[in-house]
Amino acid sequence: MKRKDNVEKASVVEAAEEVHTDKTMGVEIETPIKEQTAEQDSEISQLKKQLEEKTKQCDENYDKYVRMQAEFDNYRKRTIKEKEELYFISLERVITELLPIVDNMERAIASFKKSGLESSYVEGVDMIQKQLFSVLQKNGLKEIEALGMEFDPNVHHAVMQVEGSSEEENKVKEVLQKGYFLGSKVIRPAMVQVVVNS
Repeated sequence: MKRKDNVEKASVVEAAEEVHTDKTMGVEIETPIKEQTAEQDSEISQLKKQLEEKTKQCDENYDKYVRMQAEFDNYRKRTIKEKEELYFISLERVITELLPIVDNMERAIASFKKSGLESSYVEGVDMIQKQLFSVLQKNGLKEIEALGMEFDPNVHHAVMQVEGSSEEENKVKEVLQKGYFLGSKVIRPAMVQVVVNS
């Protein structure tokens, strides 16, 4: 009798090992373990596929983000450069229009001094001219050195030639109109008289 009970218990244990209880749906369903592992393998392979797809999508989104960031940086640098160029062009235009006024004030001062006008008038106009030129210098204007310098066609514009000694050859004898740099750019070359040796 005991032997029969032991055999029954062993067969129940074996049956229990082959059967798995699934309680996910709220109903107890017993499925064999072999069937369950096949379902799990199928579910795992589906999850792996989903993970691969999501990883690929994540990589694509990251690449898009990196490209957009680079495009934005390029756009920002380009707009800064365009603003600087626009500022320089505007400044150059304004200063170029003011230069004839500076020239006329210098001529007026020279004329006043020649004609013997009262010194207080000459000093007043001279102070205004210096103040105007100081503002222009603060914005990058610089006079081109010319008198006594070697003639340089990049910054000097020769309008006259005069004979001179061999030592003075190709040197600026007289400045007829001052030239100016704005930053490193020549906005007006100096009009000069150059010595030539005949």
